[in-house]
Amino acid sequence: MTDPTQLAILANAMRAIADEMGANLVRSAFSTIVREARDCATALLNERGDVVAQAEMIPIHNGGLSQAFHASAKQLDLSKIGPGDAILLNDPYAGGQHLNDFILFQPIFVDGELLGWAGNTTHHLDVGGGGAGINIDASELIQEGIVIPPILVNVRRDLHGGAVERLLFANVRTPDLGRGDFYAQLAANRTGIERMQELARRYGVATVKGAMEATLVYAERRMRAAIETLPLGTWHGEALIDNDVRGETPLVVKAKVTVVAGGTVELDFEGSSPQVKTMFNSSAASSTAAAISSIRSVLADKDIPANDGCLRPLRIRLPKGSILNPNPGLPVRARVIASYRLLDAVHAALGQAIPERVPAQGFNSTTGLYLVQKRADGRIRIYADVLGGGYGAGSNYDGAHALAGLLSSSRNTPIESIEQIHPQLRMLHYRLVPDSCGAGQWRGGLGFSRAIEVLEDGIELSFYSEHFRYPPRGKQGGCDAALASLVIRRGGEVIRLPNTDLVKVQRGDIVELSVGGGAGWGDPALRPADAVAADLADGIITEAFARKHYPAQMSQLARRAEEPLAA
Repeated sequence: MTDPTQLAILANAMRAIADEMGANLVRSAFSTIVREARDCATALLNERGDVVAQAEMIPIHNGGLSQAFHASAKQLDLSKIGPGDAILLNDPYAGGQHLNDFILFQPIFVDGELLGWAGNTTHHLDVGGGGAGINIDASELIQEGIVIPPILVNVRRDLHGGAVERLLFANVRTPDLGRGDFYAQLAANRTGIERMQELARRYGVATVKGAMEATLVYAERRMRAAIETLPLGTWHGEALIDNDVRGETPLVVKAKVTVVAGGTVELDFEGSSPQVKTMFNSSAASSTAAAISSIRSVLADKDIPANDGCLRPLRIRLPKGSILNPNPGLPVRARVIASYRLLDAVHAALGQAIPERVPAQGFNSTTGLYLVQKRADGRIRIYADVLGGGYGAGSNYDGAHALAGLLSSSRNTPIESIEQIHPQLRMLHYRLVPDSCGAGQWRGGLGFSRAIEVLEDGIELSFYSEHFRYPPRGKQGGCDAALASLVIRRGGEVIRLPNTDLVKVQRGDIVELSVGGGAGWGDPALRPADAVAADLADGIITEAFARKHYPAQMSQLARRAEEPLAA
């Protein structure tokens, strides 16, 4: 395609279609983790399975989506695919993320010709396995839930009460919510199929296919041009995971980043910790998506189209048998933690080359928090949430407060939505934590605290989080952020828990999670006194914090207060 105007029209149309798919998925979903937190993603793929357009939803989902399709294409015979067929999987060793993420592809046909595919990923509340919530002691993948290798299903025959649907939801503890979210996935794909058919009938199949290819080439060209602004060379970085499940020793992710001529970046993670027998392994698709985001997020060009063209300038090596690319059969439930440390390690390396573009470390973690109640009638209530923290500061900007991390981008679940469907719980507070940021010329964003009172018996807490031992690190002289914590308040007793645990709670217990903020960037001595005063006035920091980290500015503010008012 040579007409740039028409390419822009069609590329933006496909992006709008992906966005509409996402909107329909969220609005149709049953569970709060999808309809409120928006732990899902939608995309359009060409006939080869390369992502050509995606919604602004979950980067770690869409960044690895094409891997899921390509792995499926290797295992399935797609030569006789029809309009009523679909590909379904969740296997993290076949391009999937972790078992809770169901991936669904459906073909887009126009007058009998395959145009491409509509696809989406959605986090399901429960997928069976050894326990409701998070089975933190799982040592095998199958203990985390039902494993769905790539399978080819006929929507009319196998779903809508058919054999595949019955088999699938006989293995989950919340089948009604699961079905609701699954049919929201089908509805989202149907939207993509219908809109792409309309587009093809307006402009022609050949023209739309040409636009799909051209947008990949365009994104690659923009990506290479942005990379070419980086200095050539090799840099090393690393980041730490607090510890393995019930462990004491940190797990390390190491990155060697090499920028070579021609707009190419080589990312080698040799030296990262070996795979573990617990949920802290990251699937290859998740690690790849994190690697893409780690580079895109520090490039000066912020408007590069998000598609698989962005992957072409990157050479990514994930050592087999490491926590970033484990051997099949190992658990991966908390895979996002290792993926975030991959991002941090790459940023630690690039921070040496382009310090003005790389922010200080944010909380950069997802806290998976579950409170599960097994009721007397056999039904199960599952409260689940995915929570972020504060963002790191950067050159010329302060960090943002209390947001999902860069790889997640999910939303805060409103208290009202939680209490509406969980009468066994009461939210006592949900608030920012003063002083949880790192001080600096530019300060980090705040973390938050959420306190949940347990109102009924028979409830079990399971969770994983990060930065309980090692705080988010400052850059260019900026200070580290605060650590996270999770405590159970039981009468006058305070029970402190590690970064992941499985605990039975009692009626009257208060589960209080506090996540850290983002670290600071630059020497705190360089922060303007007016900015310190504004942070104090806004309650972001306390006077004690200010006196510790900004003594000169506090002295300046005190002198101002003592000066007589002008006549």
